[in-house]
Amino acid sequence: MPVPDEVVIDGNLADWDLSGQTLMCYDLESLQDVCSAKVAVMYDAANLYISVHFADTTPMGNRHDPRYQAHKAWAGDSVQVRFKTERISHITAWYFAGEKKPGFYLDRGKDLNTPFGGGAETLFHQEGWKLERGVETAYQKDSDEQGYVQEMKLPWSLVTDRKYEAGDQLQLGFELFWGQGDWPSHRYADNLSEGANGREFFFTNHKGWGDLILEAEGNLNLPKPAWMKRQIEGQPTGPVEIEYELSKDGKVTLAIDDSDGRRVRNLIAAQSRTAGKNIEKWDGLDDAGTPVLPGDYRFHVLTHDGIHLKYALSFANPGNPTWSTDDGRGAFYGDHTAPQAAAAAGKFVALATPMGEAGKHLIATDLDGQRLWGLSNRVAFDGGHISLATDGTTLWVGTEGKQSLIYRVTLADGSYVPWGIVQKDNDGHEFRPVDLVVSELPGLAAAKAEANLRSIAWHHDVLAAAFARENEVRLYHAVTGELLSRIAIDEPKSVAYTSQSELLVLSKGRILIVDDKAGIRPFTTQTHADAWGLAVGADGRVYLSVRGTDQNVKVFSADGKPLREIGKRGGRPHHGQFIAGAMRQPAGIAIDSRNHLWVTEETENPKRTSVWNVDSGGLLKDLSGTTSYAGAGTVNPYDPSMGFADDTVYRLDWETGTSKPIYSVGKTENPDDLFPPSVHNLTSRVVQKNGLLYVYTTGAGRGSSDVHCTVFDGTHWRSVAHTGVVGHGQANQGRFSKYEHLFAGRDRQRYSWADENGDGLVQESELQFARIKINDQPVDLRSFYWGQLPDTDGTITYAVKNRQELVQFPVAGYTKAGAPIYDITKPHIVRPDREIIGGGNGEGQIIGGSNGRIYINQDPLIMVEPSGRVVGGYPNRHLSVHGSHRAKAARSGYLIGPSSFLGVIQVGDESKDEAGEIFCLNGNLGENYLFTHDGLFVQSLFRDTRGYSEKPARAERGMSLDATTAGGESFGGNFIRTAEGKTYLTNGGTDARVIEVTGLESIRRISGKFTYTHAEFAEAQTLLSQKLAETSAPKAFTVPRGTANVDGEATEWPALMDDEQLAMNVQENTRQRYARVLARYDDQNLYLAYRVFAPRSAMKNVGQDDRLLFKTGDAVDLMIGPDGAKDDAGNLRLLMTFKDRKTPIAVLNVKKAPGAAASEKFDFSSPWRTISFDRVVVTRGVTLASAGTQGGFIVEASIPWNEIGITPESGLKLKADVGVLFSDGGTQTVSRQYWSNKATGLVNDIPGEADLVPAGWGTFTLE
Repeated sequence: MPVPDEVVIDGNLADWDLSGQTLMCYDLESLQDVCSAKVAVMYDAANLYISVHFADTTPMGNRHDPRYQAHKAWAGDSVQVRFKTERISHITAWYFAGEKKPGFYLDRGKDLNTPFGGGAETLFHQEGWKLERGVETAYQKDSDEQGYVQEMKLPWSLVTDRKYEAGDQLQLGFELFWGQGDWPSHRYADNLSEGANGREFFFTNHKGWGDLILEAEGNLNLPKPAWMKRQIEGQPTGPVEIEYELSKDGKVTLAIDDSDGRRVRNLIAAQSRTAGKNIEKWDGLDDAGTPVLPGDYRFHVLTHDGIHLKYALSFANPGNPTWSTDDGRGAFYGDHTAPQAAAAAGKFVALATPMGEAGKHLIATDLDGQRLWGLSNRVAFDGGHISLATDGTTLWVGTEGKQSLIYRVTLADGSYVPWGIVQKDNDGHEFRPVDLVVSELPGLAAAKAEANLRSIAWHHDVLAAAFARENEVRLYHAVTGELLSRIAIDEPKSVAYTSQSELLVLSKGRILIVDDKAGIRPFTTQTHADAWGLAVGADGRVYLSVRGTDQNVKVFSADGKPLREIGKRGGRPHHGQFIAGAMRQPAGIAIDSRNHLWVTEETENPKRTSVWNVDSGGLLKDLSGTTSYAGAGTVNPYDPSMGFADDTVYRLDWETGTSKPIYSVGKTENPDDLFPPSVHNLTSRVVQKNGLLYVYTTGAGRGSSDVHCTVFDGTHWRSVAHTGVVGHGQANQGRFSKYEHLFAGRDRQRYSWADENGDGLVQESELQFARIKINDQPVDLRSFYWGQLPDTDGTITYAVKNRQELVQFPVAGYTKAGAPIYDITKPHIVRPDREIIGGGNGEGQIIGGSNGRIYINQDPLIMVEPSGRVVGGYPNRHLSVHGSHRAKAARSGYLIGPSSFLGVIQVGDESKDEAGEIFCLNGNLGENYLFTHDGLFVQSLFRDTRGYSEKPARAERGMSLDATTAGGESFGGNFIRTAEGKTYLTNGGTDARVIEVTGLESIRRISGKFTYTHAEFAEAQTLLSQKLAETSAPKAFTVPRGTANVDGEATEWPALMDDEQLAMNVQENTRQRYARVLARYDDQNLYLAYRVFAPRSAMKNVGQDDRLLFKTGDAVDLMIGPDGAKDDAGNLRLLMTFKDRKTPIAVLNVKKAPGAAASEKFDFSSPWRTISFDRVVVTRGVTLASAGTQGGFIVEASIPWNEIGITPESGLKLKADVGVLFSDGGTQTVSRQYWSNKATGLVNDIPGEADLVPAGWGTFTLE
């Protein structure tokens, strides 16, 4: 809107024209009152004005200081506005609660295709609400403190050199953030361009930022937005009525099978229905939107009282609670790396891991181990070594990743403390730095060398730092960071100060005293080659952590005499019974004010910090955990007192809700340990046979072909079996390098190992190799990204590349050591009764159930019986991580990013109309999904991360977790049922959180038959024509005879402007339309008319290379070819547009054109593939015209049949598709929308955008 009058930036919007205000919210039902924003924009000749009225229950709580954390300010209450003019700019604006003043950060793109890298600056506060460069930002809380207004005045010069005026437009995207900690509690991106749907990485998805249109006049009278109508999307409609009766109210799922038992439609999913007679309507379409034929059908109803989640207990994390909380006290430290550093003074202890993602790498606790706060790495994913020092008020953090840095935080609350020196940035602004670069050598992450900055220690405003690779200890002023002196010492590994102000240095296993007057002398006569870290108590005693054969902490008197050892000498094993009174890989240590010793132990199975009594040497506290990133855990269904997480076995006490590690599972020191044991790798499958417990794990990504089996014999865990494939060229690389004599020449061969002698090690006689054959033809087996897990009998199933069979390896027997034998020379072939390998991105998984059932996570999600009969078939269009990024808002029955099967259980007997076998799938954006064995959706569990979810501040056993979220990328976990009939789901971010699942016993089944009549079929066809936007099925259109005067007007095409009449609709649904298209023909020409819905009245395309006009702006498209063409013979594309809005052009793309001139050939290439076309030429015979119309523009085209190589005749069927390409104002294509082919979201891959996909086209039939 234009500014109505002078605007005062004060946080009060009374002087605003809010007629164009837009509500931005992910989920109106749950978030409108707590996490939404009303956004308005005004302008004048000099400035752009933006107001954001946030709904926020904890308003204006951002703690990021503009002086030191401007680049991270988005991690709390803030807004980011992304501009694309002639350059890309990003602003972050927030209210800094710490000093009650505005913050503002401006980041720029390198160019129009590189959204970052062009420089950044912080605009600092001056007075009132004014900042530098003419920016003003004001904030005002709502009177009820349930929200706040953010009002901004931004000079145009910040984002453009152009003089914008009424009628102009630019691209503008918003990212809204809520939160008071160091990570957003909620985030939402909005104002997307037409057809764009990528919100997950909105900051780089500049092609998806929407339009900002500068209106000439204000006080608009806009129609009510769709959200105000409270429309129910996806409610089934249609001519077919399916009747059933419920004995009580409940959740209902209904699916339809044809007479052959094939799943046709999943009609409703866990919808609430009332007792008595119920009727569901069906439109005669299958799940793909394709009409099905009249005939006999069967329906299956699943009903239940509702499935609920109750918190049971947690393990593998010492936090209280074990999950992150808004007050920062929940969870513990990092996930990707083990604890390595400790410091203590006063009331606090600080602990750190070098790097964390879901877990904070740096935390502070009280003296009892209760976390108080946590901080993420200063640079994301950067950290290799860390050390800490404190005076009880300030915490110094020495970290080395790509660089060696020291920074400071307040120990009480984790707020950053800048160094006491003043520097100037490139713009001349004075600032006090947070990061002090202390070495010119590259850090260990960059140099791929041992850490240089090994240790820091504080004493009386002096900070000592040990640089091992530089053979030097340097002393810095602890406040200013000024370098005071250098001390040459060989390979200093740790430093500490004594109570007598003497500096101790650990050098080559010796503790030295460094004295300015007396020089360097030994502190003790002892040498420990594997010594690691130093600490000094208030009583002067010196503590030394030692690895190697000792694995404990040595204690010395103040004068260097050995006093005792803490921790059992020899330590606890990497593989074996967990010894609580022993250590392993002790690293950084500290003595707290209670004179207790804190030891970080740098192990992963488990991660551990232990606390010890320094006098008795007894263990006081065992802080075991956290898990790996999204690692979660498993509860043993045969013995629920046993839990698994990160190759650690825990004893679970269900009475008290506590746990403790009892066994570490891992690789031994023996070089023949090729396949070390494992009890949990994100997911696992527990099988009990012959009195032994077997745990199966699988790999992911490059290791997805592997399946490993570890056995528990009642006392010990050991590897017993493994199967996989020798990757191409890997016979002498990586894990196989020690076994070149075994694997050489075995590229791409399947291998299987079964332990014969019980040593858990690989001998040549225990290995078997084979090339798998089907019908005597060699085949390659296919693993989905997340691998495969066996069925209840241990049978492992693989897909086959480029074939529709499944290959199974059943257990052929057991060795005398109890190892299951997989005879890969005798695979069992399952031949499904229909195609089973569907769509998706390959990021799925296979798991076996009971009675030989096979479940495949793909699109569609299916089950295959041992006979090959395929059961079920559920739409699964957003597989795993990458698929979830394109998902719409969560709704019941809509699968968002399922990756892995968490487990398969039995609940009742399906033959008695009970649930039967149920499996659980995880989801990438916070939900989990339950299904029956025959593909009936039971219910989703948890909440989508993008919407509202609860985050309990305390762990109360039995509390409901229904409204919580499993979190983003919640890869790990398990779903089991105990012999006592209890069902548990384990998930977690950095913990193994055990949740009881209730309500499964209430599941009941109802089934029945009905006939879909010819009359209903005819009615359904009419309905389909009216609702083309609700289907992605292959489309059909009858092209009538007729002619047209190509003038760009719709006069001769009245149906084009009448939404009630039949047309080819290019749309997602009736509220997201892109175009209506009509066609007619005569003997000479095919005529097309496009009504394009757009915020502009003409196409614009600025491309210079005619062959790539589909990349550079607006266009309309025709794909056409013979029906049933093979190898793309005759298939072509005709792209039509106007260059610079005035020059019509039509480009013909023919993939296969025998005899075409070599000069017409063109290769469409990207960095990873090339697709060739025989002919790519500008065709002169096409007549093209366009004109503006209400809500967009009209495009008319006359296309000579001889230009496209088709001879028209009545009844001729052609494969065809029509579409529209939208741009970001005419420079780059950001959205591709088509009538038939809906797999057109790709806008960043030239070959993929150029290619012809006739399988996705509809059908033209000439009248």
